[in-house]
Amino acid sequence: RVEFILRGLNSMISSESYVSRSLETGAMSLEEGEGGAGGDVMTKQDCFRAMIDLLSRIQEEGDAYDELRKRIRSQLTTSTDPTNSDSSSSSSSSDSDDSDDEEGVSEKDEEIFNEWSGGLNERMREVGFKVRQNSDSSSTSVNDASGDADEEVSQEDYQFGASPGLTVHMVDLVLDALACLCEEEYGTKSSSSSVDLVQLMGKDASPPPAMGKDLLDTVLHRHWLDGGDIGLSAEAKATAVGQGIGIGSGTGAGSLSNLSPSTNFDVRTCPTAMTFNAVIRIASNFDPKAHAEAVEKYNILNGEGSSQRSSNGADKDTLKQQQEMLRDITIDAAFSTYSRMKFCSALTLRALKDSTKNATSRSAVKRQAKLVAEGALTGRNSATYAYLLQTVSNCIPPSLSRGNIAFGLYHKACDQEGVIDENVIKAMRSIGGYEEDNNDDGTSAPPVSNGPIFDNFLQTELGAGVSSALEKGRSLRQDRNYKLRRHLDWDGSY
Repeated sequence: RVEFILRGLNSMISSESYVSRSLETGAMSLEEGEGGAGGDVMTKQDCFRAMIDLLSRIQEEGDAYDELRKRIRSQLTTSTDPTNSDSSSSSSSSDSDDSDDEEGVSEKDEEIFNEWSGGLNERMREVGFKVRQNSDSSSTSVNDASGDADEEVSQEDYQFGASPGLTVHMVDLVLDALACLCEEEYGTKSSSSSVDLVQLMGKDASPPPAMGKDLLDTVLHRHWLDGGDIGLSAEAKATAVGQGIGIGSGTGAGSLSNLSPSTNFDVRTCPTAMTFNAVIRIASNFDPKAHAEAVEKYNILNGEGSSQRSSNGADKDTLKQQQEMLRDITIDAAFSTYSRMKFCSALTLRALKDSTKNATSRSAVKRQAKLVAEGALTGRNSATYAYLLQTVSNCIPPSLSRGNIAFGLYHKACDQEGVIDENVIKAMRSIGGYEEDNNDDGTSAPPVSNGPIFDNFLQTELGAGVSSALEKGRSLRQDRNYKLRRHLDWDGSY
C-alpha cells in the first residue's frame, strides 16, 4: 500500500521521474478509474514532503514491531539464565515436562536458542567483531577491531535480520524524486524552476547529496542485517568484503568467492543499480554555489542574516566556506557511492550473471574470479559513469587533477566495464568544455584546458563529436555491457 502511494507521488514530482517514464513506456499501467481527476491536487513540494513523512512513518512502525517482538521473546527466554541452570539440572526427568510447561519454554526450545546464540556469536567473530558472552544470555558485549569502548548489543537485533516495513523500492522512489527536483532547480534543461529546495528541506536540513547518502546507508545496513555483503567489515579495511551477520531469512547476496548468486534474493532489502545511481545523479545535478547562495538569501528574508555585506569581505568568506563545504559533501556522496558499488556482492553477482556466459571450466571460473578481485567486474553501468563525470565537471575546477580523474573514469568505463554510451561520451566531452551536439573534424582543441596530455587525448578521441566517438567505441566492443547492466532494459537513467 505504501509503495503504491509513493509511486503516485513520484509521478507527480516530474515528467522525468521513474514512475512517469514507466507509464510512458508501458512498463507500468493505470487501471480504469485510477490516476488524477483532472489536475494536480498537490504541489511538488507537498508531494516530496509526503514521501519523506511516509518513509519515516514506515520506519518507525517497523522499529516498533521489532521492539515488541524483542520484548515478547525476552520473556520467553528467561529460563536460559545461567543462575537457574543448577536448579533446572537438579530437577528430576519426571518433573521436567511439568516445569517446562509452567515456565513456557521446553528443553527443545532452550536447546534451539542456545544453538542459535552460539552460531550467531561465531558468525560475528568471523566478520571481525570481538564477542564476549556476558552472564545475561540475551545480550553480548561487542568490541570493534580498534579496541574502543564496549557496546552492549542484543542478539535479538540480528536474529531476524532487517526490521519489517521499509523496502528498497520505497527508498528508490524517494531518491529518484529528489534527483528530479535537483535537476529541475539546478539543471540546464529548465530555464525556470517551481521548486525551492532550501525552503522545501529547511536551511538546517542536510543538503540533497548528504540526504541521498544517508538513505543509501539505511538500505545497505538493512541488506547487511539480512546477510548481504556491502564492503564494510568490522575491521574497516577498504579492500575487505564484509559479510553481513544477519542470519534471519538467508537473503544475502550469495557467495562472492564461489561466484554463485543466491537463489533467494529478497527484493525488499537487496539494493539495485537504481539505489546507487540515484545518489550519484543527485550529486551530478546539485550546485553547491547556488545552494549556498539560496541559503543565505533564505536567512536574509527570514531576518536571520545581514542584508548588507560588510566591506571587509567577512560575509563573502563565510559564503565561500559554505560553498566549499557543500562541494566536498557532493564529491564525497558521489565517489563513496561509486566505491560501495564495487563491494556490494548482490550487485556484482547480478552483473556477472547478465554480462557473461555461464562458466563451466575451471579456467573460466578463475578468470571471472580475477575480474571480480581486480574490480574490473562490478554492478556499475553507463549511468554510473555519466553521472560521476558530470559531478567531476561541476565540482572540480579545470586542472591536471580533473583531467586525470576524468581519464581514469572514462578508461574504466570503456575498457574494463564495457558500458560506454552516448551519455558517457557527452559527460566526458563536457570536461573539456565541448558542446553536447558539436560535431566537427576533430581539429579544434578543447575550449577548457585540463593539461596538455588530457587535452590531446580528448581532441583525438572525442573531438570529432559524439556520434564519431560512439561508433569507434562500438567497433572496439566498449559498449558490450551498456544495456545488460541497466536497472531495467528500457531505463537508461539508472
